Amino acid sequence: MARIVGNGYDEEKRAIIETIQLETAEQALRLGVDVILENGFWTRKERDEYRARAKALGAQTKLYFLDVPRDELLRRLKQRNERLPPDTFHVKESDLDRWMSQFEAPTADELGT
Repeated sequence: MARIVGNGYDEEKRAIIETIQLETAEQALRLGVDVILENGFWTRKERDEYRARAKALGAQTKLYFLDVPRDELLRRLKQRNERLPPDTFHVKESDLDRWMSQFEAPTADELGT
């Protein structure tokens, strides 16, 4: 990601990458290949849009949500930042908090429970 987006916060470049990823996923679905998208899917609206696109292609969707407490996410983030692989950008604790404040947890109907 960093080779294309630099520090990871270039929203325009991120949007281009996400568009290419979605186009590739849709092509795979048209070919009958299963697809796994690992994306933020931060809001219900975003998840609904992706589900609708998959449904239009005749694909079924399933959402997996791992509800990890902030303390554990922070521990993992610190560990990640201490051993950044090449072409990976540093993520600050303040970024984690901002993202968590914007996140809409999936509802029971989204999870099929």
